[in-house]
Amino acid sequence: HIYQVHFQDAEFVTDEACAPVLFGYIDQEGQWIRFHQHTWSAQDVWIQLEWQDLYQAIGFCNNFIDNIQNVDVSAMSLPVSKEQMIAEVRMVRALHYYWALSEFGNIPVVEHVGVLNPSNNTPAEAFTFIENEIKESIPALSEKGDANWYGHFTKSAAYALLAKLYLNAQSMVGEDHYKDCMDACDNIINAGKYSLDSTWNAPFLVHNENSPENIYVVPFDANNAQGFDLIEQNIHEYIIQYKYCDNRSIDYGYRKITTQESFYNLYAKNDYRINQWIVGPQTYVDNNGKTKAVPDYSGNDMIITPKINDLLDATDDEGVMNIKYEIEYNFGNYGSNGQVNMNNDMVVFRYADILMMKAESLMRLNGGNATQEAVDLVNQVRARSFKANDPMAKYTTSTLTMDELLNERGREFAYEMFRREDLIRFGKFQDAWWDKTQDPDKHYEIFTIPQTVLTTNPSLKQNPGY
Repeated sequence: HIYQVHFQDAEFVTDEACAPVLFGYIDQEGQWIRFHQHTWSAQDVWIQLEWQDLYQAIGFCNNFIDNIQNVDVSAMSLPVSKEQMIAEVRMVRALHYYWALSEFGNIPVVEHVGVLNPSNNTPAEAFTFIENEIKESIPALSEKGDANWYGHFTKSAAYALLAKLYLNAQSMVGEDHYKDCMDACDNIINAGKYSLDSTWNAPFLVHNENSPENIYVVPFDANNAQGFDLIEQNIHEYIIQYKYCDNRSIDYGYRKITTQESFYNLYAKNDYRINQWIVGPQTYVDNNGKTKAVPDYSGNDMIITPKINDLLDATDDEGVMNIKYEIEYNFGNYGSNGQVNMNNDMVVFRYADILMMKAESLMRLNGGNATQEAVDLVNQVRARSFKANDPMAKYTTSTLTMDELLNERGREFAYEMFRREDLIRFGKFQDAWWDKTQDPDKHYEIFTIPQTVLTTNPSLKQNPGY
């Protein structure tokens, strides 16, 4: 459900992604509109689904840890040690608790199955729990290059989560942990296990398991590990039919997720990363080798424009679509389980973000001003998105402002589910943007606890402001 639930809760509430109403149809009874305009309520189902998904994962982790504690595995042939298994599951639990803390703030922290009606912990208590879980688990984790490391929570992946926790500590719990964030980043940098890919899009290719940049991924396979369906969520069905597969009769492609014009306009035309957006006339090559126009739903030539005229009444030609993850022709497997199944592994943490988090921490510790070290770190990431010697490829200590760093994070990490946290951290989440007015206060920086959860567990109290 990461791209059907968590993505929407992390991105639809930002200026980065939205779901305009097409042909008068209000998707999910207007919930995506309320996400965009910051008017959601405790009754919105997709907030409930996010809570349920997070705590279901936490429950699975608790169940595994509880049940394996007293099991003698000495006679078993296991790919990893019992200690490593427990450490990895604790890290998966810590990741989901991190997302829960980020999104809901006052969350119950439960470590064992069978705890009834837990009350809210404070954000500070949840923060300390997650921090301790990570630190205590690191010694038992494997590292890149060990047997069975890929797709597992390694030491570097744990430090990446720890860095992310520290980076957002000020906005989540009111504590400055930027020096701690730098130290966590340095643990990854100094280990020398990871490096930037030579191109901006290599971490998202169909076979991105070979990327030297990806620190922690969720492995997917079109046949054996199905469920990654970003193409289906994101791309117009006619673009899929005409450009990316042989079967013109398939009915996949919701044309749901798009991006508002102001975010697309953050990209310069000579920035290679602008190529992650579908925009302009859409064409395909037919069986006779002729280039033809892809039709839109009205039967006209499809010409995608960045501008969306009306959030409540858009056409299928309005709003750019994201193809950051490479689309495989015939996209691996379509339809065997009722959805598109991609072969790309889904990236959670990558080395570019480690460099950018360290740079931001350096700037925040320097009163919001760029140091030369911070500039060098950001320029490492930015350089591959421009031609050699392009003057736009490099920032200086005067041009790398905090606002520009936020913009650059937007360009580099679009659709990687960081934008909500970034806007909150930079004090921009309340701002007015296209079809959204200024928030009256900061309570929308965390979601409402779903009403169904409060009804089921009377020990929980609703978040302030709701």
